Amino acid sequence: MENSRMLATILCAILLTPEVASFPTGAPLNACMTLYPSSHGASTATGPSPYSLTFSSSTYRPGETIEVTLSGAQFKGFLIVGRKQIDTTKSNVGHFQTPATKDAKLLCTGLQEGNGVTHTNNTVKSSITFDWKAPAADIGDIVFHFTIVRGGAPSTQSDPSDYYMDLTSAPLKSASKATKTAHGFQAKLRMWLF
Repeated sequence: MENSRMLATILCAILLTPEVASFPTGAPLNACMTLYPSSHGASTATGPSPYSLTFSSSTYRPGETIEVTLSGAQFKGFLIVGRKQIDTTKSNVGHFQTPATKDAKLLCTGLQEGNGVTHTNNTVKSSITFDWKAPAADIGDIVFHFTIVRGGAPSTQSDPSDYYMDLTSAPLKSASKATKTAHGFQAKLRMWLF
């Protein structure tokens, strides 16, 4: 009787353990479009997100490589993808290059015209930088979407529902669009002055 009660307790503990333990090595492929960490349950994170993405340049040219840095409060997991700023298809654009760090890997490869990058472990991180290659053609402004699993960080204890989902970066402007806008402004200014 004692053994069967212990076995039932262990079985219940296994079945009721959050699935987050299943994904300490990165977001699942089905998160590429939604950025939803489905195994984590509803988010318990409150207040404004303490995370941001910054770029080595405010504009991009076709085929150019840009550094993308995720930083803010400490975190354990993430998924980042680039998308056209004005796009309802949720298609990823551009390609993250193979990460130089052991803390990240490529994801969402071969599905669309772009890929994403995710964590490879659930150790506490404070920032991480990647190289991202812009699409071969100018597609207009690009916004990066990202989900961050704080996961209880800086504590090593797991809190799978502590995450911010589908945050967005400031737009990475198309260099040709930025140049056209600047030339248009200069032309209007010359006309006004003369």
